[in-house]
Amino acid sequence: MAWQNVIVHFVIVLYMWICSQASCEVGLNCWWNQALPVGRNVSVVCHMSTLARANSCGLCQLNVIAQGHRHQFPSTCASTKETFKFSIATEDREQIHCMCNGSTADTCNITVRGGYPPSPPSRPDCAIEDLEVEDIYCSWTKSNEPIIPTVYILHWKDYDGNVKSRESSSESAVIYRAEYMKSTYTTAWVTAKNVLGSAQSENSVFDTGHIIRPDPPYNINLNSAPLEFSWDMDCDRMGPLDKSCQVQFHENNHMDWIEVDDFQVMFVLEDPQPFTQYSFRVRCHCGHEEKVMSYWSSVYSVRTPPAAPVGQLDVWSDCAPNSDKSSCKVYWKEMPLSQARGEIISYVVMLKLENGTQVTRQRRDTESLYPAEQSCLQLRCFPLKPGVMGVFVSANTSVGTSDPTFMPFAVREQTTPEVNLSVMGENQTLLVSWSVHRQFSESVLEYVVQHVSVVPHSCLNWVRVNRTQRSVTLKGDLRNHTAYNVSLFAVFNNHSTFLNSLIAYTLEGVPPKVPQIHVKNISHSSATLLWSPIPVNESKGVILHYLVGIKETGSKISSDRTSALLSELQPAQQYQVWVSAVSAAGEGARSFTTFSTNEKDSKIIVLHTVCKTTRCCVKIPDPINSKTFKHMNFQHACPRLCSPSELTLKISELEIVENLDPNTPTPPSETESEEFLIDVEPQHFQVPDGLGRTNEGGDEPEESNRGNISKPDNWAKEYSEMVDTDEEKDGGDDEAWWDQQCVSDYERHFLPSVKAN
Repeated sequence: MAWQNVIVHFVIVLYMWICSQASCEVGLNCWWNQALPVGRNVSVVCHMSTLARANSCGLCQLNVIAQGHRHQFPSTCASTKETFKFSIATEDREQIHCMCNGSTADTCNITVRGGYPPSPPSRPDCAIEDLEVEDIYCSWTKSNEPIIPTVYILHWKDYDGNVKSRESSSESAVIYRAEYMKSTYTTAWVTAKNVLGSAQSENSVFDTGHIIRPDPPYNINLNSAPLEFSWDMDCDRMGPLDKSCQVQFHENNHMDWIEVDDFQVMFVLEDPQPFTQYSFRVRCHCGHEEKVMSYWSSVYSVRTPPAAPVGQLDVWSDCAPNSDKSSCKVYWKEMPLSQARGEIISYVVMLKLENGTQVTRQRRDTESLYPAEQSCLQLRCFPLKPGVMGVFVSANTSVGTSDPTFMPFAVREQTTPEVNLSVMGENQTLLVSWSVHRQFSESVLEYVVQHVSVVPHSCLNWVRVNRTQRSVTLKGDLRNHTAYNVSLFAVFNNHSTFLNSLIAYTLEGVPPKVPQIHVKNISHSSATLLWSPIPVNESKGVILHYLVGIKETGSKISSDRTSALLSELQPAQQYQVWVSAVSAAGEGARSFTTFSTNEKDSKIIVLHTVCKTTRCCVKIPDPINSKTFKHMNFQHACPRLCSPSELTLKISELEIVENLDPNTPTPPSETESEEFLIDVEPQHFQVPDGLGRTNEGGDEPEESNRGNISKPDNWAKEYSEMVDTDEEKDGGDDEAWWDQQCVSDYERHFLPSVKAN
């Protein structure tokens, strides 16, 4: 007995300890009413539901923290659901937190979002579906989408005034046979309810003995000429009452049903469209005041007979103004079915030639398909040849031929008015607007806005605009990050005139890498960076400018340039340079390359030669007269260059250019490339045998390769000027001085060739 008391006390203590350690695990959902106008403050409704472990702890107190203020639920954590409201600043409506027992360690799952209170549902439609069971099925439709969980409650009141209800999460509920009395009047209505509010439907009053749903109509027939829809309806078990039926129909290209009422066994559609498919369905009731309708019958469809086409084809061309028509086509759009009023068998193209003759070509519809991607299936084309002055196109059906459409070819006017064209991209559409002089627009029949993607083999498309309009929105299969060439034409009686065009995007993207980057014209202090422009069909947006930089530093370069002069470089240094393109969407990926500047050549060239005669030494510039040697003792530097009798030298001043690379042309002028000053510290390295080679176009910098710069045969072009200090006094000699073979390497490389007189 003592052991039993010990066990009982131990269990009580253990239970109390478990309760004290139990987590406050709750779910908290908070909403605000999106249907109300947004003000300074917004009312928030929070709904708490406890989870499994919270039921074992009665000491958990939930606190909701919003805008620094703590809102406490009115009671402690329990198994019941709780709801409370509070007001909060609009900008803080999503900044709501919660905690249990003053500790955020306890589990508190919170969701904060907006929603709507429910609108009144439709009046419930109640009927007995099964005569054996005789349960009443009631259904309704909701008027809005509350977004947040909404409960629907079906209420019904019998003849004694007793009210019962049934909750449903869907839009239907059942009144079971045991819950109503047969052949008595009952009133039913529906209430929709969520945490933001509630709404009630209108009442539905019915006799429970007259709400049996009849079977759908049967023996349905549908004829095309005239368009007649007929059926049978069985109401024998309902008694000798007048039945009434509803008919719904629509054309196949308009899916919204058109409803007509009060028909008995047949419906005739007056003036249907030719060669148009119509669909029909019917339902009926058997005459009681409750008017319980049967379910809809199956859908029946039929196509009306064809008729002669009306209207004209929409024809355009891609011919350049005043062209010979040798490389262009005429295009036309597929005629709408409402105008064709029958199946198009072929197209008739009549060509008016320059020699005055007319040629007619008839092509089947399948032969005129546009030879491009599948999105051009509604476009037809006909290739032209030189000598065509006019084109007329018509559509041919089994009943007749449409009126021919004249193609107004574009011509180049001597004077074209100034037209301001603007194209803005938005949500996969292009908003095109323009302004033109009023006097010019008075003679215009209409405007045509043409647009085509710059991607090869794209569909040509165009829109005709009334002469009084100055804007149009282009829609259809327009893709983001794709350039479209938008052109504006004015159409007159017998021709059209090109007015203006622009490249536009529905949405711009970040440009790709700049292709083919390389460096040339490398000297000891400058170099020229060159790159290829990004093709417009790959740029993904309008290139606003380029960025050229060393390391992370970059400078803007105009978008119409493809080179930049890098100046103020250090000799014999390695540089990492990059270029990127910038659009309205941002900067694209950078393309890198590395190069090395040349050594600065400050060596003094001293001439050594073996002279046989005085004339030989006369032709060699004396370095003693060089500006570099002004402060040097020439006899000390070269005491035995020539004998004293040979010191009657012609003195010349030689200017040597800094660029020693024979393969590198003179750097371009500022009209060819923009100067880009480098003010960052270069990478130092030991220059090996050769200089001037670059690593071109890589994604990341690589170690540059060096080559041999010795190409002496071309260096004769690099000297800039030779100026003699004395006039040549000797009159020459019959013996050619060159034949003496007294020519140094310096003369061969740096001095011009001289022929003996």
